[in-house]
Amino acid sequence: MNAYKTAEKRWKKLTEQQLREDAALLDMRALSDEQRARVTQIGTWKSSDDARERPIYGFEAFGELHEGFYVIPDAVDPATQLDIAYSCLTEYVEAPHVTNMHQQNEQVAQIWQKARASHPREPAKSPALGKLHWGASGYHYDWTARKYYPDNFSPVPQRLAELGASCAEACGMTLASEAVIVNFYKKNSTMGGHQDDVEYTMDHPVVSLSLGSQCVFLKGGLTKDEAPLEVLLRSGDIAILGGKSRLSFHGVAKILASPMEIDEDDWKKLIDKHTARDAEEAETEQPGDAEKTEETKTVDWEDEFRAVKQYLDTHRININIRQVYGKETEAVEEEEEAQTKRQRTQ
Repeated sequence: MNAYKTAEKRWKKLTEQQLREDAALLDMRALSDEQRARVTQIGTWKSSDDARERPIYGFEAFGELHEGFYVIPDAVDPATQLDIAYSCLTEYVEAPHVTNMHQQNEQVAQIWQKARASHPREPAKSPALGKLHWGASGYHYDWTARKYYPDNFSPVPQRLAELGASCAEACGMTLASEAVIVNFYKKNSTMGGHQDDVEYTMDHPVVSLSLGSQCVFLKGGLTKDEAPLEVLLRSGDIAILGGKSRLSFHGVAKILASPMEIDEDDWKKLIDKHTARDAEEAETEQPGDAEKTEETKTVDWEDEFRAVKQYLDTHRININIRQVYGKETEAVEEEEEAQTKRQRTQ
């Protein structure tokens, strides 16, 4: 059995208490003295101009194979986490974006709203929501052909595009956020070790935001014969895979249900922000928007975000942001498309 598979199996067998006490686990918010001596702060990052600066940690001291792997612990505050998670459940899985359920011909429009209607107290128990595993925006990956197509596209959410580019820049890299995959994990979910190797450029990092329940993230090398780093990712942490780590094997060995905490003042600000936005939209209502405005008026934002928080207490949402095309590849794709159009007109 290779070193990566051995690590996967080991974590699956451990109890939660054993896991948290394991000396090999790198908890970026509670490093041991020995671990801290090997982790290097390479800079800082903040999610917005008025946000707090967070440290960016690198892992080169653990081996050259980990060059380009960075973690920003506690990068996004709890209110923003809830806000983004709500968008994941209500926007990023709706048309024109696609999900795993499109492939099964079982796509459910307004899946979160319907889950809340059928299971008001525990929307996660909705059978339809339970089938949701991923949503994609930007260039949509064809899982059968294992490739991207230039015309198979939906807009990348601006908020995520900016987050990806900003994190990459803080780590000394560049990223045009061209594809986003949102993964939804249940408590018993895992993701086997794999490489993100189908993009047409490997010169730009993958930026990954964790929301909700904690996970044991395995970050290996270019083969599974290399033992992986074992990192505890908490809600709000960001991981970056670039440079020599861009093609590293990586995956999720275990999910740990983790109650989410948010300060009362931050909770109130989140609710007030959405309530104020609804009021502003109502004031600018146009005659044709009456139905939409009526729906907006009925939203109880405190109840809505309480349901999102409850979902995150037992589930993990992971957002991966990446660049698909390099400049040269993009030019080739455009030329191929132009040639096809010329042939059609001849």
